[in-house]
Amino acid sequence: MIGLAVSALIAGCASSGGSTPSVANPYSSSGGSALGEVHVNTMRVFGDSYSDPNFTSSVGTINWATQMQARGTVTKSDIYAIGGARASYGEARAFDRQISNWEGRGTGIADGDLTVVYLGHNDMGRNGSPDNNLTNAKKGYSDGVNRLIAAGAASDNRRLFVTQLHDWGRAPGVAPLASKQVIGWNNYIASVANATPNVIAVDMYTVFQRIFTDPAKYGFTNVSTADPSRSAIDALFNDATHFGNRGQDIITRVYQHYLTRGWDWANSVSAGADAAGRINQDIDNSTLVLSMAEQKALKPGFRLVPLGMQTQQPLSFSPRNSKVFQPFANTQKGNASAPSGLALDMNLGSENNASSSRVGVAVFQQDQAKYLSTSALRNSKQFTSDAVSLYWNKPVSGWVLSSQLSHLDLNFSGNAQDEMVQRTLDNNSKGNTWSFENKLRYPMRSGMFSVTPWMSLTSQSHTLDPALTSTLYTTDVMFSSNRVNEWLTGVGVDVQADPIALDGQKQLQFGGSLHHVSSLSRDSVTVSMQESGTPGVVQREIFPLAKVERTQLGLQAALSVAKNLQFTATYGTQLQDVKHTSSLMVKAHVRY
Repeated sequence: MIGLAVSALIAGCASSGGSTPSVANPYSSSGGSALGEVHVNTMRVFGDSYSDPNFTSSVGTINWATQMQARGTVTKSDIYAIGGARASYGEARAFDRQISNWEGRGTGIADGDLTVVYLGHNDMGRNGSPDNNLTNAKKGYSDGVNRLIAAGAASDNRRLFVTQLHDWGRAPGVAPLASKQVIGWNNYIASVANATPNVIAVDMYTVFQRIFTDPAKYGFTNVSTADPSRSAIDALFNDATHFGNRGQDIITRVYQHYLTRGWDWANSVSAGADAAGRINQDIDNSTLVLSMAEQKALKPGFRLVPLGMQTQQPLSFSPRNSKVFQPFANTQKGNASAPSGLALDMNLGSENNASSSRVGVAVFQQDQAKYLSTSALRNSKQFTSDAVSLYWNKPVSGWVLSSQLSHLDLNFSGNAQDEMVQRTLDNNSKGNTWSFENKLRYPMRSGMFSVTPWMSLTSQSHTLDPALTSTLYTTDVMFSSNRVNEWLTGVGVDVQADPIALDGQKQLQFGGSLHHVSSLSRDSVTVSMQESGTPGVVQREIFPLAKVERTQLGLQAALSVAKNLQFTATYGTQLQDVKHTSSLMVKAHVRY
């Protein structure tokens, strides 16, 4: 017999652009991942004329800091930058005075706030600093950063950006001596970031160095002289020392990149959680739940069982169990009849022994890529998985005990592109997940219903292999992170009605499930990043994993209208977010 499943998605919110992330983004107000959903509450900026809106507006150019707010990335900009300011002590515009001005307002740093320091141009000056080591500037800068850290700028759900400079010596009005001093200054900035988690060195050097090296490739015709009339088109400099609109726009994009680059990696760490949950569900549906529902004994010996074939499970409900994926995002792909795995199942004992154990090994291959949440519309990330599972089922005094141990290999691929800097990139990485689930069920009958309450305890461990990753704006970055461990507990009830006979040998059957999954413990993700441009400097960001509290409801009806024709309708939702997770699927199953 050959089966054909034709399905239609009647209602649902799943889109193809990504999924709900498993790791909270400190700058995501909605839990989403697209650039439009990343919102800094308040961005405080300390700097010079590159960040001072009074200066940029006076010369007729946009300002990166106000652009961040205009584009919705920042809810409020609190800018203390002043044109001509230095990191060194000694004048009213200096870094220390800007911090004092902020402290005088009495506005503390809250979760979801971002602090940016963008200084150093005026400490070198147009001719380069006589103090080649910029000793005074480094002293003022370090003291100021330490004051900001003490005020909470680098706490868990906040970030402090310290900005490395572009090649200042390439500006039309600046002596070449400054180019060498910029290198030393940027190395110093990297060391400042290296000392404290959540203090991030923003590489503003690499992207502009690429433009200086090959202007035409990036759409520029002039990167050496000031041309205010074309600085919004194809000239880099608006005056002797400052970028025009295009340069300010690139600065904006670099900061947006740094807002979420560590989170993108952290969100990938637990990508195996949902895949492991689906594997456990597929094994249950194909080797245990159906045989219980059919109430028939299995013969001893081996058998091969296809897994993940929803068309053979008209009353099996298996919603996506993790926030890594959009619920039901793949049910409309038209591949419902294709198995995702195969189990070698063995019934130990005699045919008439109701307490016989069952053991088996299952292999899965998920070739269809699943999309992960990413930080911007210019990026996408997806992964495939392969898995091996060992399972054991044992009836004991009316209860059914089961254990499943799974190992998943994850293969990630990412793409990024930005038309402004004319770069398109592909990156690949690998990871793995271990999952150990123990479940206790009590199947029983109540009238015409089969009712199975259950409880579960699951341990999962996730890791990503270190990976050298190319980025749109910076030098290559070596990402790595800790192994993340978590414990989950679940309770639920599955209900299935006996078939109802209708006229003409038609049959109608109903089923449903209500599950709740809750975290017992989850490790935080510590992401380490080492940029090729600053060897030996490792920056770290810490991302606490949000606790899982997830309640899922599933309802299904199956109508058999003929021997070879059946219709099913399935509704599923997560009760904490019905609006964004509800899905209704109608299928026709034809056998011929």
